[in-house]
Amino acid sequence: MAVLALADEETLEAEAARFSDSFIYTFLRRPEVGLVMLEGRAGNSGQRFNLGEMLITRCTVRLEPQGGGAVTEGYAFVQGNRPRHAELAAMFDALLQQKDWAESSSLFMEPLVARRKEQLRKRAEETAPTKVDFFTMVRGEDE
Repeated sequence: MAVLALADEETLEAEAARFSDSFIYTFLRRPEVGLVMLEGRAGNSGQRFNLGEMLITRCTVRLEPQGGGAVTEGYAFVQGNRPRHAELAAMFDALLQQKDWAESSSLFMEPLVARRKEQLRKRAEETAPTKVDFFTMVRGEDE
């Protein structure tokens, strides 16, 4: 789901155009924009605290294959005000649950996963020079 939520909308739109004649989807929940509260933990294990709010778009669809088959539901939560992106991500979530389509989904998902890994690698490469290591020295007289 993270790969779909973080993919660029143009890629999802192009892929959706290839498969649009093989299924029909209806909205269970049209794309809605709202705020969610983000929580953090002190030291990643301490007490929870409210970090702030984030704008998201959510969507839920029901997918029905044209030739019959199982009806599936897809869900999506996308950062920001991006209704079409949430709709497409929910549609692909439902498609990935279809047995026939899930087997061939690697052709669609692998490039998205590779692109995301490349983005993360570039970000790590850009931030690596700013890394600071802190350490504490023990003075001999304190022992």
